[in-house]
Amino acid sequence: MRTLVLLFVACALSGIAIPMPEDLPLLAAGATLTEPGALLGLAVAGGLGVLCRDAVFFLVGRFAGERALRWRWVVWMLGEGRLARARDLVERRGGRAVLIARFLVGFRSAAFLVAGAMGVRPRDFVVWDLVGITASVPLLLGLGAVVGAPVTSAIGWLLEHRLLVVAMAALVGLAWATSAQASAHEAENPA
Repeated sequence: MRTLVLLFVACALSGIAIPMPEDLPLLAAGATLTEPGALLGLAVAGGLGVLCRDAVFFLVGRFAGERALRWRWVVWMLGEGRLARARDLVERRGGRAVLIARFLVGFRSAAFLVAGAMGVRPRDFVVWDLVGITASVPLLLGLGAVVGAPVTSAIGWLLEHRLLVVAMAALVGLAWATSAQASAHEAENPA
């Protein structure tokens, strides 16, 4: 039960209070799957958390309207370009833009805010978001279950050997810098 509550909270706060997409807690939760029957509970908890988070962005746009898209902190957080692309997507696709945005990490919040601000009906928002959540949440949980153990092992190895990893990264960085400098020198002084 505790895992379900934590997953709900992590998904509900992702992108709002926690600067990460909901994909990460869903993948992590999938990595903890030990029995197939637990998938349904995780999918429901994660899906409800994601829906709550998405609804926050949609409702802010809905109640604040177009002026929400000009708020300084919104433009800073989401970016002018992303907001413009979201506006274009909602103008072209209407409520279906919510479904499309569900599969575009880093674009969801902007699209949901714009959908609310541009008058997408709440019913359409919920329907299209639920369609996307129904597809994406189990997919991410399943992906976490498949790749979770190897990724967790790799992260553990990297942490245990962090000095080696830092030394290797420094060598790669030095090689890249040397190569870039040589290329710049050749461009300035052609033979």
